[in-house]
Amino acid sequence: MAPAFIISTALLSLLGTTTSVIFTTVALLLGIVFLYDKVTKNIITRRGAGNGPNASFGLESAHTYKLPAPAGGIDIIFIHGLGSNPDTTWQATASPESKEHVTWVRDFLPIDLVSDGGHQDIRLFFYNYDSYWKRDALPERLTTLGSALVGWITSQIRTTDAERSRHLVFVAHSYGGLVVKKALLHAQGDPSLSYVAENTKAIFFLGTPHSGSSFSVWGRWQARALSLLRSNSSILADLDCDSILLRDLHHEFARIDRATIFNFYEQRPIQLARLWFFTWEEYCVSESSATYAGPRVKNFGLSVDHYGLNKFGSRDVNYRNVLGKLNEVTLSLAAEAKCSYVVPLETVESYTQRKDLWSELEDKMRIRHDNASVPYAVAISGLGGVGKSQLALKFAETHKDHYNPILWVDATDKELVLSSFQRLATELQLQINANTKHGSVLIDDGNVQAVLRWLSKADGKWLVIIDNADDFTFGIKNVIPKGPRGSVLITSQNELSIKLIPRGCEQIQVGDMSPQESTTLLLHHLRLSIDSPVTEIVTTGCKQVAEKLGYLALAIDLAGAYIGNEADPEDALTQYLDDFTRHGDALLQIDRFQELRPTQKTVWTVWDTTLQQNQ
Repeated sequence: MAPAFIISTALLSLLGTTTSVIFTTVALLLGIVFLYDKVTKNIITRRGAGNGPNASFGLESAHTYKLPAPAGGIDIIFIHGLGSNPDTTWQATASPESKEHVTWVRDFLPIDLVSDGGHQDIRLFFYNYDSYWKRDALPERLTTLGSALVGWITSQIRTTDAERSRHLVFVAHSYGGLVVKKALLHAQGDPSLSYVAENTKAIFFLGTPHSGSSFSVWGRWQARALSLLRSNSSILADLDCDSILLRDLHHEFARIDRATIFNFYEQRPIQLARLWFFTWEEYCVSESSATYAGPRVKNFGLSVDHYGLNKFGSRDVNYRNVLGKLNEVTLSLAAEAKCSYVVPLETVESYTQRKDLWSELEDKMRIRHDNASVPYAVAISGLGGVGKSQLALKFAETHKDHYNPILWVDATDKELVLSSFQRLATELQLQINANTKHGSVLIDDGNVQAVLRWLSKADGKWLVIIDNADDFTFGIKNVIPKGPRGSVLITSQNELSIKLIPRGCEQIQVGDMSPQESTTLLLHHLRLSIDSPVTEIVTTGCKQVAEKLGYLALAIDLAGAYIGNEADPEDALTQYLDDFTRHGDALLQIDRFQELRPTQKTVWTVWDTTLQQNQ
């Protein structure tokens, strides 16, 4: 056979084999493409108006509420996990036989959440963010999702000073818990947003992978397989068990967090496959990853798998467990709201009730003036040391349950006024504009403006006590709170203090104590009472001491503290009268006065007045 023929035959054979390989390869590739298209055909795309969730992105109310909301309430925000949305995350069928769907956040909670004495001001919100990662997904990351959550909160439900003071509670499923942690870290790091973190009182983590998930490997492989569909694998990349990112995130979160934490973990694994008697089951988020230890951390197991932690079709035991903890938080916050009492002082242990003054104050604080800047106001005037501040303090302590809040402003001088308003702004958790300039005019101070603005819009009854308003020259009149729900109580040595609130202010003149009131106060220090058997020497001695001290309440209280250290009342009174005659100025010790009354101005007034009366 000719060599040329052999070569030609070999080439034709090789060409046929190559063509077959190419054809087979093309056919295989086309089969893979067809199969890939067939398998992924039902994976929805986010392109197009009708392919997104029904819920709008951002915060969506789960119920009907008044906007903007008043201060003092609670906002609970529900946050879904990866690849989900509010339409489905919190929804379940009512029973295995039923096709009826129940969204427990909307259908159960508005009825079941309670507070002391009944329902209180609680708003429920869904937070919807784009966590879809399978097809035409946005390149979202944990950092951007966390900052976006804070942005929606501040722009939608924290638009006024009153709303910014409301408590926040987060309920987050799975990856949503990581979004909450990132959001609070973002808020804490920005002074203009820190009130979001500071007002967060509780967080419910429902199967949050604090240290990762075993399912992240499967998810990441799936995301890579869908990369041709422009999937977002980066959102899954940091969920590996014990990942560095999650460890760092949790370390930073635990360092700044002051909220009460409720970690709920799954007690049943997810069934991945079953063949006859063989079952493949895995925990999506293990107990060790979903829980951690801490002083304000509580861990609870629910008898469901990972996808049952957030779906309750009935009021079963698992729902009641979550509800019970939510009610525990709301009741605690309701009790805290009732005790919004920002008064840095207390009445002295030896406080003696002056019945006529007390009745007069009670009556006049109920007189309404519709044309005034506040409907209820009383100015208590009198010399230093006659007991004005103690009377105001007693009124505040007695009426803790009637007003909310009760605030105290020390008006002795401009610096103390500014200090008081700064404390009040902090206690009320008000946002202060960091760019506000602190000029020479009192009313221009940022803390002053924030507190006055908050009180002017407050819905609840509030009481502000302006103490020691003796000097009007630095502008105290301009910072007297105004508002339709307000009451103001002023103490002053200046009888013109009634003019600090024009068109409607009652006045009470506090004078010296009566002989009987003075005796009662001294007997209290001697551990006796007006009704107990008292010798004539003790009674006479008390009257003489009170007379020498001009019946001034503070001076008598100081004398009582002095004689109360002696065992025998008669000897104590006799010795005090003898000592006072010889060196009365040594008995009026500045340190003791400052314990009873924290302003040096009043101390000197009492000292000077008492000595002048006895010269």
